[in-house]
Amino acid sequence: MQKILSSPSLKDLSRRQYGWIGAGYFLTLASMPGQTLFIAQFNASIRENFSLSHSEFSLLFMGVTLLSSLCLVWAGGLVDKVGPRLLSIICIIALAITTIAMSQADNIIVLGIAMFGLRFFGQGMMPQIAMTTLSRWFTKFRGRALSLAEMGMPTGEAVLPYLLTISILAFGWRQVWVGVGIIMVLIFLPMIALLLRNPPQVSSNQKKPAPSASDLSDDFGEIPMTGKKWTRRKVLRDPLFYLTIPAIVTPGAIGTMFIFHQAYLTQSKGWDISLFTALFPIHALGIIAGAIGAGAMIDRIGAWRVLPYALLPLGMGLLALSLSNSIWMISIFFITFGLSAGMIAPIAGALWVEIYGTANLGKLRALAIATIVFASAAGPGFSGILIDNNFNLDQQAFIYALFCFVVVAAHFMTRNSFKIRAKIISDETDLENR
Repeated sequence: MQKILSSPSLKDLSRRQYGWIGAGYFLTLASMPGQTLFIAQFNASIRENFSLSHSEFSLLFMGVTLLSSLCLVWAGGLVDKVGPRLLSIICIIALAITTIAMSQADNIIVLGIAMFGLRFFGQGMMPQIAMTTLSRWFTKFRGRALSLAEMGMPTGEAVLPYLLTISILAFGWRQVWVGVGIIMVLIFLPMIALLLRNPPQVSSNQKKPAPSASDLSDDFGEIPMTGKKWTRRKVLRDPLFYLTIPAIVTPGAIGTMFIFHQAYLTQSKGWDISLFTALFPIHALGIIAGAIGAGAMIDRIGAWRVLPYALLPLGMGLLALSLSNSIWMISIFFITFGLSAGMIAPIAGALWVEIYGTANLGKLRALAIATIVFASAAGPGFSGILIDNNFNLDQQAFIYALFCFVVVAAHFMTRNSFKIRAKIISDETDLENR
């Protein structure tokens, strides 16, 4: 029987704690220009302007994404050394510069460099800063803090596709990128800089960190630095790391694949693609429900206990998708994929702290983020090769569903190993707090 812990109410959070959660939310929302869903809205305009075929643009997208994932392995560790406020400011300014470069790109080299910047600073570094910072600073509220910060993603998914479509038609794709850069500098930069001005004032139930000056280089104060022995090299030899990676990367890889090949999917199913895109808000609702539910459970029973359930919704959705062409399958797939994607974000954020501690958290999360970025690049390309070899998306969905169920079974079978590791890290935290 699972132990249910007392989980403090959100009303116990201080103003600064809410501010840091808000900063996490806006960092996640500000990452949208680097996400596949955002860039995909410019697909036709970019291909037409640069005379690129579908495969040529796909290969360019995959190449810059893979390169950004390699760079993240190193750069993600900066979260352990540089204060979140300073690092956020640098990344927002860099992302804004990148959007301006996108608007001015006049050859394929500049386009590739700009797209690399979008993927590296947007998809990679912004969520890395948000989730690592909240994972490190929050303890009893960690799951809910991470799930609330994750709400930036469904907010963008629900609003931006339609808004971008009409903006591109009204102003042109280059002007839209200029507008995105201006919004980054005038809205997100001052807002996030203000919210991260000081470390969060912790509640009476948490260890109070040392005060920090409100300059750009934040001091991590007296946060317990546990798991110091878990260096990146040692983690890469740890079986638990390889048990967690499949669950963490699968929703992103499969989701990116189906979004990228949505035209082929809808055509093969006999669905109207406009209806498919119109139902994207259902996916956003699934993310919200999954993130909030998982966040609450993490604070009560721990991320390692919630992990085995994360891929169950996606597995069932993929199985249904592979067996039916009903129009209702669009909603079923969106909601199940959203649930798994929403659950994984707070689970991954909290799990690294539970089994590896906080001392090298940025470097360790960077490995996971890089793997996710790599999978999001490789997924569409691998799927496209299978499609070209007459292995359609229905057949692929069935195989992916079986993979999800195998991962779920593996997590249930190894729960005791996670329990033992979490207990060791928890004991270290208790010793540091004395």
